[in-house]
Amino acid sequence: MKMGTVKSGKRLYDINKHFFKKWSSRMAYILGFICADGNVHGRTLSWDLSDKYVSNMELLESFNMTMESNYPLSKGEGSYRLRISNRIILDDIKKLGIVPNKKKILIFPKVPKDYLRDFIRGFLDGDGWIVSRIRDNGGKEICVGFSNGSYGFMLKLAEALVSRLGLKGYNLRKREKKMKNGGMSCCYQLEYYSVNANKILEFLYDSLDSEDLMLGRKYEKMIEARKNFLDQERRNKVGRNFYDFEYKRKIDIVDFVKKCYWEDGLFPREIADKIGVSLSALYRFMDKFEIGKK
Repeated sequence: MKMGTVKSGKRLYDINKHFFKKWSSRMAYILGFICADGNVHGRTLSWDLSDKYVSNMELLESFNMTMESNYPLSKGEGSYRLRISNRIILDDIKKLGIVPNKKKILIFPKVPKDYLRDFIRGFLDGDGWIVSRIRDNGGKEICVGFSNGSYGFMLKLAEALVSRLGLKGYNLRKREKKMKNGGMSCCYQLEYYSVNANKILEFLYDSLDSEDLMLGRKYEKMIEARKNFLDQERRNKVGRNFYDFEYKRKIDIVDFVKKCYWEDGLFPREIADKIGVSLSALYRFMDKFEIGKK
């Protein structure tokens, strides 16, 4: 559909005006991203994303391509901007809960089960975070979080994750921040750690293909977080000192101890000295992995 006419003096732009009429993985993702970082002003749907990251520009370009749009992507002061003016598009997203000044009244739409993960991934890319932290003791922690100004939306998001993934409850917290004008801003946050965080990442990112939408830098953070989760799971399983030895040597510590004991014929004391652990710690390790038992 072309917007504007030669008579009106406005440029003509094309877009698939029916894009939000039918659910698809890409439609669900973009709708989720609109819930987080989209704005509706009058008859215009717009995005203003920081120009600090090239991935923001790439994402908006993918929006244009997906919606068969040639609306211009512009560079403003500190941001990449995409603005779409189409009555049918605006009417359709309004029916899905996207209205002007939606910050505190946003509702969680009725997303079909098959597209829930795409919708939530879009929302995460706009108003969420994936964080990996190294604790003081060397342990690794991952966190997946979401934030929005609408309590109702966040409550439905939490319930959807519990229902779909079997997460054990949720902690929906209110956050207030004093603004420069002296007023207070309020938002609601959900955060998930460790096993729950990994379940969410598996749900949102497993088995994606080249047609699926995602924000590049969040995808990279997801890869890092899932690696750190697996590292921490391994650390918990074999023990910190054994894991450190395994990690530095790039070996499987269980196979290493088995080889030392069965093939090299070393005594437990000698194996413990090689690894740098106490003899009692080695005995517990060997007992756990049934090394030395016939």
